[in-house]
Amino acid sequence: MGRLGTSLLALSLLAACGPDEVVEPVTEETVDLSLDSDGDGLSDVDEQNIHRSDPENTDTDGDGLTDGDEVLLYDTDPTDTDSDFDGLGDYAEVMELGTDPNTSDTDRDGLSDMDELEEYGTDPVLSDTDRDGIEDGEELEWGSDPLMADTDGDGLYDGQELGHDTDPPSDDTDA
Repeated sequence: MGRLGTSLLALSLLAACGPDEVVEPVTEETVDLSLDSDGDGLSDVDEQNIHRSDPENTDTDGDGLTDGDEVLLYDTDPTDTDSDFDGLGDYAEVMELGTDPNTSDTDRDGLSDMDELEEYGTDPVLSDTDRDGIEDGEELEWGSDPLMADTDGDGLYDGQELGHDTDPPSDDTDA
């Protein structure tokens, strides 16, 4: 650890002590800065002072991802089971759904990942689930079905209808 890291560690230890306590100087010789008591890939010092995770528990928030994986691989919060607050746990997003645990709208179509899964049945990693040229959120605004490429069954994809100034949910157009 460089001088800056050692200095920051010393300051954090001083802040934890009372004003009348004598603190031994912190050096690489007095503190093992690489100690990782729980074997999760994060040093105890980093867990306590940076991530606020438990250095003796590999999975502080109990979500199924180790603290080390959350910090080093997924950039999620090892003390919160749902880093993006979208109602889907970090583990489910990373290991099961393939969604981004750091944003509530992985495909950026205007619908949250949770709403896509629970309310609309659309794909949270594909902005245009039915591949008709209109993103899912916009389809809902137009009143068309994000699960049907040709909502009104007139032979034109919804995206084509918008290009011809016709109404996707109304069969006002012949193919």
